[in-house]
Amino acid sequence: MHAAVGLLLSVCALGGALYTQQVLQWFPCPLCILQRYAYLLTAVCFLLMLIRPGQVGITLLTLLLALAGGASAFYHVWVLAHPLQTCGIDPLQLKLNALPWVSVWPALFTSDGLCSDVYPPLLGLSLPAWSGLGFLGQFALALQALRCSLKQSV
Repeated sequence: MHAAVGLLLSVCALGGALYTQQVLQWFPCPLCILQRYAYLLTAVCFLLMLIRPGQVGITLLTLLLALAGGASAFYHVWVLAHPLQTCGIDPLQLKLNALPWVSVWPALFTSDGLCSDVYPPLLGLSLPAWSGLGFLGQFALALQALRCSLKQSV
């Protein structure tokens, strides 16, 4: 159950990211792309947790990925709150855009926005704030899955 909800959360976050980019023309910055990678990797981990339940290693990896994604998202919130700071067109953006899989799915993985760009809030929160909350939810789901796995192994 935890893995299915976590997987759904990842898929919805990635779908929402594509919607805001393709329909609303909100271009992703390097921090957005890092969050997309984290959501993609947590989706793979949650899928593996569905296929092979009780695997502590996969669950621990999911916890780490959710933590890393959340750190990226909440750092992005900080950048938005401090407009003089930016990750802008920097070496991170150049490195992210040079990765080989960017050419396979450029709509998902190309970074062409600025981290300090402010878009209208959704229900009072910025997109990075929603992303951070999504990662917190995934962390809580993975933690609960780990607790259940450890309880079953005892």
